[in-house]
Amino acid sequence: MRVLVVATNATPKGLINEIRTGRHQRIDYLELAQRFGTVHHDYNALRPGRLFRQIEDLFRCDIRQAIDVALLAKRGSYDAVLSLSERVGIPLALLLDRRIHHMVIFHHGMSPQKLRMIRTLKLQQRWDVVAAISRAEADGMRTALGLDDQRVVALHTPVDVDFYKPSRPSTGQEAFIQSLGLSHRDYPTLIRAMRRLPHISCHLRVGSTWVTRRGGHEKEDLPPNVKLQPFVHPDVLRQCYEESRFIVVPIQASTQWSAGCTSVQAAQAMGKPVVATHRPGLSEYLIDGETGLLVEPGDERSMAEAIESLWNDPLRVIRMGRKAREWIESHYSLDRWLDKVQQLIAQVVCQGRLPVSGMPR
Repeated sequence: MRVLVVATNATPKGLINEIRTGRHQRIDYLELAQRFGTVHHDYNALRPGRLFRQIEDLFRCDIRQAIDVALLAKRGSYDAVLSLSERVGIPLALLLDRRIHHMVIFHHGMSPQKLRMIRTLKLQQRWDVVAAISRAEADGMRTALGLDDQRVVALHTPVDVDFYKPSRPSTGQEAFIQSLGLSHRDYPTLIRAMRRLPHISCHLRVGSTWVTRRGGHEKEDLPPNVKLQPFVHPDVLRQCYEESRFIVVPIQASTQWSAGCTSVQAAQAMGKPVVATHRPGLSEYLIDGETGLLVEPGDERSMAEAIESLWNDPLRVIRMGRKAREWIESHYSLDRWLDKVQQLIAQVVCQGRLPVSGMPR
């Protein structure tokens, strides 16, 4: 079984050595390529083209990569292509030889524009398996695209629990809380919440290795208890999690239902509870009241109350952190995710293309 793994990013120079030496978490597409005994395709394989890159980023559609992958898959006699993002999965659906099986993982499956495009071009007929990163999004896509249960599956994002692992037990009394990340963050609501809690120190690490945009905090006057910190390498990031009492992940209300899931997972893997915004997808990445607390979008008062209640209860912080680590390790480890992806691809290749609901085989 020949499988081509497609990643929508550039692999940094030296990354493999950092993973080997324990300074970076394992990467899903590199692990998949190793498991399938194959190669992966990423942005490093594309010819430089700044203007094309800007256009593709604007429309979030990797046309050049889709063209390259379609040609490579046909010439290499691949049985299946695994697109790790709809950025390449959507245009590739139009270009890939229909005899080659195709599985795509959607990270923003409830985007009205994407759903409209898929329905218009009838792209749902071109994919063997559509994977959404939450059950809520899988259900939504299944309904919106008229697909049956076999064709749309929930495939929650994984975390490398061997890399993100606490080196010492939490005291429940660490000196500050922390919020990290960039994608669809609602830092203004968090900052306003922290103005109500002058006795609690909060560190903001606004940044991402995947997206480049403003964080939303720039127009806010930071109170004295909120400090901006630089975005750091994963090797240092582990320490940032460990030094925090707990983590806050404020998310905007949008159709990006699972935004923030990576930070929520890493925090829990590090044995830290999480205060997060209640979104249909993100809420599946923690257990409300057991591994973290959920608050409604844009509700600074509720966020402040959740933060203060957890801050004032060190034993609860410890208890929730332990539960969080156990839960993430048993449900969302990278190795469990790799097993599931392998099973899905093998099932598709062995059984052939599954029928679209309401469509002839």
